[in-house]
Formats: sequence, structure tokens, C-alpha cells
Amino acid sequence: MASLRNVHEDARSDVARDVLASELAEALVDIFTISSYRRVKKYGGNYTTLFCKPTKTIASALLVEREVLALIANFSDIHARTINVVREIIAANTPQLDPGLAIVVHADKDGDSKLRQWAREKGLNVLPMYRPRAGALPPAAQLRQRFANELFSFDPFQVTGPVSEDIDFFGRRNDALELLRQLREGRIRSLFGIRKVGKTSLINRVITLARDAGTPRVAMVDCSMRRFNSLSAADALRALAKVSKLAAHRGYAHISDAMKRSDKELVPVFQDLWQQGERRPLVIIFDEVDYITPDSPASTHWRDHFNHFWREFRVLIQEAQRQGMPIAVLISGVSSRCFRLEQVAGVENAALHLVPEEYLSPFARGASDAMLQDLGKRCGLHFDAESRELIAASCGDLPFWMRMACSYIHRSVEVKSRPLTLRSETTRPLVENFLITEGAEISKVALQNLRRVYPELFAVLVGAMTKGKMPLASGHALVTYGLAARDGESVVIRSRMVRLGLERLLEGERDVEPSEATPVAPRGRLQLEEGDWAEELAILNRRRNLLERKMRYFTRFALRIGAPKQTSWLERVLTALSNPRRAVLNSLSADVLMERLFWTELGVVIIKNWEFFEAMLGDKKRFEAAMNLLNDRPDAHAREVDMADIALQRRELAWLEERITS
Repeated sequence: MASLRNVHEDARSDVARDVLASELAEALVDIFTISSYRRVKKYGGNYTTLFCKPTKTIASALLVEREVLALIANFSDIHARTINVVREIIAANTPQLDPGLAIVVHADKDGDSKLRQWAREKGLNVLPMYRPRAGALPPAAQLRQRFANELFSFDPFQVTGPVSEDIDFFGRRNDALELLRQLREGRIRSLFGIRKVGKTSLINRVITLARDAGTPRVAMVDCSMRRFNSLSAADALRALAKVSKLAAHRGYAHISDAMKRSDKELVPVFQDLWQQGERRPLVIIFDEVDYITPDSPASTHWRDHFNHFWREFRVLIQEAQRQGMPIAVLISGVSSRCFRLEQVAGVENAALHLVPEEYLSPFARGASDAMLQDLGKRCGLHFDAESRELIAASCGDLPFWMRMACSYIHRSVEVKSRPLTLRSETTRPLVENFLITEGAEISKVALQNLRRVYPELFAVLVGAMTKGKMPLASGHALVTYGLAARDGESVVIRSRMVRLGLERLLEGERDVEPSEATPVAPRGRLQLEEGDWAEELAILNRRRNLLERKMRYFTRFALRIGAPKQTSWLERVLTALSNPRRAVLNSLSADVLMERLFWTELGVVIIKNWEFFEAMLGDKKRFEAAMNLLNDRPDAHAREVDMADIALQRRELAWLEERITS
């Protein structure tokens, strides 16, 4: 059969007898060859599988090396279990099948968006292909373009929080193994560094390795939790005892678990630990330790309670060693200052010499290079060597900053043109735009935090920028934090992002009139200077603004192209609006009118003219939900922002950006 000339002999006859499989094989001509055809039954449903081997051209273009699973799920109402079927088949055929990519043919008109969402929740990239039961699949050329669009539209640079999985953990695998080894031996270690340098990601990696190995047991204390850092020293020690005992029983426990338990349910005494027969080491991890120091941005009572807490804790560590059950400690935060002071509040510092002064510096340049290459491949962007050098140098080799820069580039480069090699002449203006529009704000927030918890180091940073160079003896701490680089016996600030952030921070203060008292924000509102999510909110706001500009153009373009010639696209916009707004906007020119539309009005215009947007946006209810959620900006309301808010905003932004870009 000519249409199946690329199908292997052992699969040819079976595929020919299966009409839909035959149609899929025909559509995949010149893209894949079919090496295996099977029918399977799972979860009460009948499926057809094809193993698709990419041609050399496609393997190179789409960066696919192994065979790809194609699953035919010919159901008009697709379910989430389809993704489980895909994962089970891939797992059963490892390493033959690509672990992160699959094609799913279905007959559900809303199935594309559902499959994408379910797959991403499971860390899988699915290329959905809608084929109505009475319809046909698109030709090979169109499929190739669609594959590129599906594969490369996802933003691999964006992360909603710290990472620990292999696929996203770069640059510090050996550091994590060495840190875990020392903690097993009962050592006390520390990780100090500027915000977003990767401290929590490294901690998460160590915890993952410990849980996989079954040792050591881990008690995780997130000091940024308000319920914890608002406690007195005595109550904080009791909570610490609870989480330690939970960890001893379970293998891992988080401080939030201990906060839910009363003293009657779990007696908060460390002596219970010594009485256990099992002697697996226990690690207590303090993350965001700045919140329980005299410099705490949230709880000022730690100026008086700091010494009491660490004096008692030091006694417990020493007693643990005498009892033959060493407790290892890992402390992570921005500033090491409070652990180096000889006195705190006029009393000898109980934590002096307890915690080593160790810093988590930015990536080595080789690690930055490897991360940029790997993540770039996932979205069809190959940064040449000069571009990678430019991004890493501009961002000071800080992994989060580099990710944000590349995310900006990803959003700025058309998906349909990929795979694409980005050379420095293309990358340079994009990096510059990122630094001005997003990068400086991200850096500014990080430096605000540094100034609050480590004012001495911030003063050194300002001095280094003012003077241009600083003696190594005076500015060595800037090098350990990754804010400056060593130049012989001097220290210089080379990162453009650090410079711009510092300039913006200082300029903003010069523009503010001095006042006798700093106004206090209303209770419950997010204070960006002190919030853990300030960087994310700054990025989200800028992404939302960029998306809004694109949507204005997108709306106008779609209406002009799609509306019948006898109708005015501008009239369609006005008709969709309420009478009062129509009266206000009616006399304006087209360009000005589109700029005056509110976010919600853009959504109304699109929904009321849905026939012109359906092919691009797909799911009407999904679009309405995205517009409503993005309009509900969490930072504009009198409530605290948490990870769920950030994750939802990112998800809806990505969904809309993907459709408008493609």
C-alpha cells in the first residue's frame, strides 16, 4: 500500500486493517516510520498503540532521539486516565520509547487542552491530535509544524518554586551528594547566600536523596512560616522537639506537621529520641533562618529570644552526641552576621562558632552553560556560545536570574520559527530588553532583602559600585555572595543585572520624600519588600502587561481578518461593550480605542465574537476562566499571597501566551 510505504513489514498488514491506525501512519509519512502496532485494553477501554521512529531530519529538528509512543484513544469524551495509560506503556517499554513525549489521537473536541494540562501535571509532553469520528487527520506538512508548535511553546525556564528533580536540577548534583554525606556523619553545615541563588533547591535535593536512601531522617523547619517565627524561644524549641520526634518515626517531617499537634498528643521532649533503639542519624534543617534572628523582618522579639533559643539548642546537640545519637544541623539563610557577632543584646552570643560561615555561590560558568543548552533544547532554542556567555555574565551566573532572562527570550521568539539557533546579534537586544523591563526589578527586590538582613554587606556593595573597584580585603564577601567578581587583588561588579537593580533601588529612594515615620501597611496585606514572593509578583505583573498589549493587537487582527467585509471590525468591538462605555469610546480613533479597553472588556469583546477566535483559543470556558483569574490580581487585595496564587497565575498566563503566540 503506497500510503504505508514507511511502515515496517511486520506491522504493515495489521495497520492496514485498522482504518484509524492506517490514517495516522499516512499522516506521519516523512516524519515517523512505524516500528510496532498493537491493540491494548486498559482500565476497561480499548486503545491502539504505534511505536513511531523519527526520521533523521525530524529527530534533529524536534530534538527527539528515541521512538515516540502514538496512542489512539478514539473516545468523544477523553479522561485523565488516558495519561496513566500512556505512562504505563512508556514505562513497560523503557528505554525504547522516549520518556517525556507521546502522541495521543482522540475524538474529543475539548480534548487537546485537557490532555496538555493532565500531561504537564505528570511531567509529560503530549502532542494531542483531534480527529473527529467523521473527519480526517491533517497532512504531514501541517503536522510537522504543529509538532514544533506543541513541543516548543512550553516554557521550560519557568519554575514555580525550588526544584529538586533530576530534569530541572543543574550545576550542583555533586554538592548535594557531598552535603548529604557530611550530614550523615553528624556535621553542622550552613548555606548562606543572596535570595534565589538556589539554597532551597539544594536543600530539597538533599531531602529527596535522603528519603530515597532511607537515611538520614530529616526534620525540616521553614523559619519563614509565620506560625513558627511568631513563637517565643521556648515554644519554638517545643515545636522543634515535636518535629524531630515525628521525623524520627516517619523518616521525614515538616514543621507544619508539628504545629498541628498539641503537647498532649506528642510530648515535646528530646529525651524520647535517646530512648529509641534505632540510631539512624537525624538532620534538623533550618531554612530561611533570618526570620528567627535579631534581624528578623517579621518578628522583632527575636532580638531578645535569639540567645535563649540557640543556647538551649546547643545543649541539646551536645547531649545528643553524649547519648550516641548525633544530630546533624543544616542552616540556610541570607545573612551569617548574627552567627558571627560576639554579643547579642549585650549578652555573649550563644550561637557564636556554632555555625560555620559557608556560602552558596552562583553557578560556575560551565554549569551555567550546560543549563542554558539543556533548557534551550527543550523549547527549540539553541543559544550559541557567545549568547550563553552573554546571558550568564549579565545575570551573574545566578540560576534563577538566568532562567528568567531565557524565559523572556522564549516569549519573544516566534514558536513557528523553531528549532532556531540564536546568535549574539539576536540575543543581545533581547537580553537588554529583559534587563530593563524585568531583570532590574528582580535584582532590586533581592538587594532590598539583602539590605534589610545584612546592611553591612549592602553598604560594601554600594561602595564597590560607586568606586568602580574595591580592594579584595574589603569586598571579599561580595565575591562569596556572587554579587561581584575578583579582578586580581580587587573586586568589581560585572553583572549588569546587579548594577541595574542597585541603581533602581537607590534612585527610587532618592525620589521618595523623607518622613519621620514609615507608614505601616494594613494588616493582612502583602508587603512586597518583605514578602517571599516579591520577585514572582514583579515578573507576573510585567508578563501580564506584555500579554495585555499582545491581546489588544491579537483581538484587532483576528476581527479584521475574520469579520465579513460588509461589517466594520471596530463596530464589533463597540457593540460588545456596555452602553455607557460605548458612549465614552465611540468618538475615539481605532488605535486609541483599543488602548483604552480594560482587561475585562477585552475578554468580553473576544467572547461575544467567539466565532473568529475559536480556532485559535479553542476552549471558550477555559478562556473565560483564565481571563477572570488573571483579572483577580492577588497582590491588589487585602490578603496574603501564597504558592497557590502564584502557581495559578503562572498557569493561566502560560495558557494564554501559548495560544496567542501560536
